[in-house]
Amino acid sequence: SAASDVYKRQILSLNKKGNKMSKILTVAAIGLGGRGWNYTSVMKTEKGKFKVVAGCDLIKEKRENFRKNFGLTNSDVFESEDEFFKERRADVLIVATQDGDHVRHAIKGLGLGYDILCEKPISNNLEDCFRLLEAQKKYGKKIMVCHVLRYAPAFRKAKEILDAGL
Repeated sequence: SAASDVYKRQILSLNKKGNKMSKILTVAAIGLGGRGWNYTSVMKTEKGKFKVVAGCDLIKEKRENFRKNFGLTNSDVFESEDEFFKERRADVLIVATQDGDHVRHAIKGLGLGYDILCEKPISNNLEDCFRLLEAQKKYGKKIMVCHVLRYAPAFRKAKEILDAGL
């Protein structure tokens, strides 16, 4: 699907140095619902590029599905964000939690040394966005915000109509 292609493009950009793919990146995700599931599922199809190694979600069913889908153990999947953030578990952290939690989770991840793939919106609060920017500068890690819907057919059509001045 078009959305899958967009996810794949954004995800693959995480694992590039110049034009060459680098090592296999390990991935942890917090928020295992729709977006977290989609990103990690696309990563699973990219053999030799990504390995999903840990996840965190408040909902037991989501944790269990995630654990089974990625062949993880119970000790790789967390209910508590405090337990999850006790240590760095991967190279990349996907932040796909509720909108109001994105900044808090991304800052915790940056502090542990993760590069971050953050679902949109970053925040509905400008001060939070500046706090995240300061954390990125402090820790020197990458943070990428997902804006994949702009590539979806309906949004492309809306842009085409707006550009045409209709």
